[in-house]
Amino acid sequence: MAFVDLKRDVLVLKVVLAGPPAVGKTERLAQLGLEGRSATFGTTALGPQRMAVLETRAGGPTARDERKVEVEVYEWHGPEKADVRAKGLFVGLDGLIYMVDGREDRYIDTVNHFDFLVKSAGKSKIQRLPGLMVLGHLDDGLLRSSRFVSKLQGPAWSAPIELPLDDADGFVEAVRVYAEAMLARAL
Repeated sequence: MAFVDLKRDVLVLKVVLAGPPAVGKTERLAQLGLEGRSATFGTTALGPQRMAVLETRAGGPTARDERKVEVEVYEWHGPEKADVRAKGLFVGLDGLIYMVDGREDRYIDTVNHFDFLVKSAGKSKIQRLPGLMVLGHLDDGLLRSSRFVSKLQGPAWSAPIELPLDDADGFVEAVRVYAEAMLARAL
């Protein structure tokens, strides 16, 4: 659930960025970090964990009533990497960005990874979230994201976004619009 950092007077939304291995999660997180800020944390034994913070504003009746909003986006690897904070990561979650792999031979990996996410986070938690579906890598055997919507049951998916990985501006803008949807749900 969205919370207010009273010391800084900022409303914070917590989002998980998930998807199968080698789909472009780290690239997308870096794009958000370039627009906002990013951080790496964790222990040397478990490897680095990444997050990015994207700033936006929540409108009020007047410009004076606007509130600063930060969207904290945490990368989740799933079964590909041991993550001791996995259960804590899903506490207070406001949204889910799921990257699907458009390569035909990765369809089963994408669906199985999502099933693992639902099992790890809890089905009831995932079902209550608004979801942003983003198409990752593309190739000649392109799967359109509409094929995934019926297979990835749970969140209330937005219209799937099909942007090339090098389109950072489009992705950042999509996350800002997605933040407005999360705010509307939370407030």
